[in-house]
Amino acid sequence: TDEEQKLIPSPETGNPGALTAPRDFNLMFQTSVGAMSDASSVAYLRPETAQGIFTNFKNVVATGRVKVPFGIAQIGKAFRNEITPRNFIFRSREFEQMEIEYFISPDEDAWQAFHEEWIEAAHKWFLSIGLRPELLSR
Repeated sequence: TDEEQKLIPSPETGNPGALTAPRDFNLMFQTSVGAMSDASSVAYLRPETAQGIFTNFKNVVATGRVKVPFGIAQIGKAFRNEITPRNFIFRSREFEQMEIEYFISPDEDAWQAFHEEWIEAAHKWFLSIGLRPELLSR
């Protein structure tokens, strides 16, 4: 209840009533499948993609002996069932997914330098694999 919510102390400050009300949390990633993006092309990709990186963060820091800034990347398969009874379509779609999370210092201004560094590194990499410079924009 709202009255009970106001009595719960914040883990950070210890002050009761400082927490926000509980909210629904959805780890699924929404995307569109196919050439057209409309309500019929909506698909949800596996939440394990991001979940594993964040839940293993402490283990990576401890066992990898890394300090921020550092990145974690992973690749995995996701399967989603597509069921359309009206058209008698029952099939499983397979997705190959990759994600990179790059962790930096929580300083408010630090992200800009790291963002520029990532853009420059990606630009150089795209050129190294043969993309024409006129196809790339910043």
